Amino acid sequence: MSTTKSSKINIVLGVANVGDGNADPVVRFHEPSEVIAFLDAFTKRGYNQLDTARIYSPHAPGTSEPKIGEVPEKNFIIDTKVNSFHEGAHSKENILKDINDSLSALKIQQINIEYLHQPDRSTDLKEACEAMDQAHKEGKIKYWGISKHTAQEVETIVKICEKNHFIKPSVYQGEYNPIVRSGEKELFPVLRRHNIAFYAYSPAGAGFFAGNHKNVRPGGRFDQSIFIGSLYAERYLKPSISEATEKALAAASSHGISGHAAALRWTAHHGALSKEYGDSVIVGASSVEQLNSNIDAIEAGPLPDDVADALGAVYAEIEDILPYHV
Repeated sequence: MSTTKSSKINIVLGVANVGDGNADPVVRFHEPSEVIAFLDAFTKRGYNQLDTARIYSPHAPGTSEPKIGEVPEKNFIIDTKVNSFHEGAHSKENILKDINDSLSALKIQQINIEYLHQPDRSTDLKEACEAMDQAHKEGKIKYWGISKHTAQEVETIVKICEKNHFIKPSVYQGEYNPIVRSGEKELFPVLRRHNIAFYAYSPAGAGFFAGNHKNVRPGGRFDQSIFIGSLYAERYLKPSISEATEKALAAASSHGISGHAAALRWTAHHGALSKEYGDSVIVGASSVEQLNSNIDAIEAGPLPDDVADALGAVYAEIEDILPYHV
């Protein structure tokens, strides 16, 4: 095993579990002092990019951004997402309103990346592109991005922007880990062709490789008594996935590497992500200690060859069982 660290890939902190802890069991950082300590721990590691959304936290929508906004010293940049989960979500009017509301809640002058949280297929794509272009020209957003769209939708969005001289999306945020790799076939070639970076969320399968689905914690990603938990359970709890990951977990264990750390390292250093294209890994954490552990894992660099091969073989067994888009 090489002891040399690879070039450091950018790490973004997901803050979906920052919000109103009285209303949402998923929230782990509620009090201002907790939020500040969490963000300080992240920036002290040399990273400065946060990822939130209008609808965070999951069960108390709209409470994450204000909590971030209350932090007095913002030595970080903030990415957020419009609310894409209602009828007509991506009308020009609704997108511009969401951007203004986010700026107000976050108490900042400019959003770093503004995402379409997921496709709104009931609204003409041109409206969203035009809204993002206007917000960019007004200085309210620096970049914009898309999430969970198909490769064909990415192509369409780029063509609309080129035809109308709108600013094009710079980032695609999607689920990516040793299990979810279906985007490698059709999505990644499109992104590379259009110089769109990929930001990977759930880089360790929402804790699947840590065995969180076997020891379910209240408010955790696999707690089926709550909405977000039922979504992850439906997605990941399949016999074929469990069977395919066992060899990989055993290979990691033989080197004293936890399954969770191995998955993070595979995603950051062995998959399709590339620092050259500006790709990033979005990590979450339920505590400052876990945050540091996650960053330690990624910064440890590439895995031993046999562990990397074992994790790579997971997808060979299950293939496209989990789509990259909605």
